[in-house]
Amino acid sequence: MMMRRNHRLAESDELVEPVIIPKAGDEPVAQTAVLDLIRLGRAGRRSALFALTVALLFANRWAGGQTAGPHAYFIDCSAAAAGDGSSADPWNSLAAAQAHPFAAGDRIAMARGTVCHGSFSPQGSGAEGRPIRLTAFGQGPRPRIVATAKDRQVLSLFNQEYWQIDSLDLAGAGKYGIFVSGDKGTLHHIYLKNLFVHDVQGDAMKNKDNGLVVVGPSSRDAVFEDVLVDGVVAAHTNQWAGILIGGGNYAYAPDAPLNNHITVRNSSVQDLYGDGIILFRDSDALIETSTAWQTGMQPTETTGTPNAIWTWTCTDCTVRDNEAFLTDSPGVDGGAYDIDWDNTRNTVERNYAHDTQGYCLAVFAAGYVTGESVVRDNLCIDNGLSPRLAALQGAVYLHAWNGGVLRGLRMEHNTIRWNPPVATAAAIVDDASTGGTPVTFTGNRIESAAPLFYRTNAQFAPSANTYRYSGAGDVRFTLGDRREVTLAALQAAGFEKGTTVEQETAPAQAATSLRLEATVDFALDADGLLAPGPRAQLMVLRSLAAQYGPVALAVTVHLHAAQSSSVAEAAAQANALLDLDAGPIRFDREGKQAGVLRLLAADGRLLEEWSGLQNAATLGGAVRVRLGAPQFATMQSTSHTEGEQ
Repeated sequence: MMMRRNHRLAESDELVEPVIIPKAGDEPVAQTAVLDLIRLGRAGRRSALFALTVALLFANRWAGGQTAGPHAYFIDCSAAAAGDGSSADPWNSLAAAQAHPFAAGDRIAMARGTVCHGSFSPQGSGAEGRPIRLTAFGQGPRPRIVATAKDRQVLSLFNQEYWQIDSLDLAGAGKYGIFVSGDKGTLHHIYLKNLFVHDVQGDAMKNKDNGLVVVGPSSRDAVFEDVLVDGVVAAHTNQWAGILIGGGNYAYAPDAPLNNHITVRNSSVQDLYGDGIILFRDSDALIETSTAWQTGMQPTETTGTPNAIWTWTCTDCTVRDNEAFLTDSPGVDGGAYDIDWDNTRNTVERNYAHDTQGYCLAVFAAGYVTGESVVRDNLCIDNGLSPRLAALQGAVYLHAWNGGVLRGLRMEHNTIRWNPPVATAAAIVDDASTGGTPVTFTGNRIESAAPLFYRTNAQFAPSANTYRYSGAGDVRFTLGDRREVTLAALQAAGFEKGTTVEQETAPAQAATSLRLEATVDFALDADGLLAPGPRAQLMVLRSLAAQYGPVALAVTVHLHAAQSSSVAEAAAQANALLDLDAGPIRFDREGKQAGVLRLLAADGRLLEEWSGLQNAATLGGAVRVRLGAPQFATMQSTSHTEGEQ
């Protein structure tokens, strides 16, 4: 089992300036300003850009459709005197802002590069088409709110709707980083974007309703409609969740309403006692292009058994294009992806799971039917690193209890590389009841160093798979009462039609270093933040660069962007780069053809080339086959403290 360390292995929490490779020649002023603004000192940036930022806040990139007098308010906790919230005389405390009831269309902007202390619960609700926005102004590091350990949360909303919160750094508190809840009615449009939420350290947990980012009802009389979490990094807590949408202490009531239209994308969670990213009691929900790692760090099981990314009582929910690694658990589970019980029409696709203590993929049923699930096109490498969990769960674990039934489950075109620490551990473990509809297992590829490829009950229908074996002796299978038989024996009984077994050949000599170059369309969204497409690609590249380090994998991003129309837009681009905290990635402005990625040998030879957005499975798999397992020790982390300024 993975040894626990006192220091944290995590992505850098300090906002460091990205490495920029200068471009020779003359450039438009607004383009040059992207680099120049990064280099300016904090005071110079703030004074030079204040008026431009105010103009940008009221430009058409703010939500339109405003008809009745929205106002802009400003908070600068470094100001010497208390103000009235105007641009000329900003509030200098959270308490002053919290005393003001905000209205539909209002904007509250906090000064970048400043720190406010305390817990913040801004008041009021927006309206359809006119949300209230809490954001940042100026140029530099995101404004910080630092709560004390005695505060329940850093930032909260309760029975409020139509809010967007973005571009903040939130730290401290004892139970929640962000807590958005309510106990009555339908609460609409909660958008959390471009946030860093971290270091929530509290008392021992009594339940799973706590963590870094929690959005969910506090009673069965409330439900959320339209929740977006985009570009949120949540890190370092001894509470349960990284990002939790749904739940509540009433959640097991079978007739409780479901939250609707939920999206978590382009986000990252790390160093958590419990679960990474989870959807509880939701419908029409999506988790995509996100990363969860170092989950399940609770030393002793007191609350539950965690996974990295999973869904429970979720209808029409999709988990796709994500990455999970270094997952653990003090009990069972400790895996990457999980369709849990009472889920309906869930899809888990194109995800990457590697170097986990528990399984790669699981589907469960308990007391209810888990129906019409699809698990396809996922990449699983070196899962089940714990001998105990490998023997119990394998890389794929299908399990039911308390009368639960898995009905209509399809597992298609997944790739599993299985090298367990226990030679008798099977790659696939299935003991679930299916109610007479066997699990369809077709088109999958398993590459294993252990001879037992699966251990299943009789309700398992495998066909057209490819198995590669690198060990001695024959490949074996257990299917129902056919125990540890050969493929030929299964095929003679009518199973595994079209399936082949190959002997694994010796691996090629591993490279010692590679180069990965990407041209990314560096576009902003309507809010002046990094757009979802480029953010998704940069999140994948950031994770990969951090895992291998710049010596083994040099990652360069060529930024392709239209000429900025103003210095204010250039400032927004500079903020977007700074907020990304891209670590060892090197940036330049040589991008000529957006969406092209090239993997190169150290001597410049082209190894692979892709066009369009590429997920973690594609890029991570291509790098891993050449460089081997990541060097996780290169992933360094420092944790902000309450006393930092």
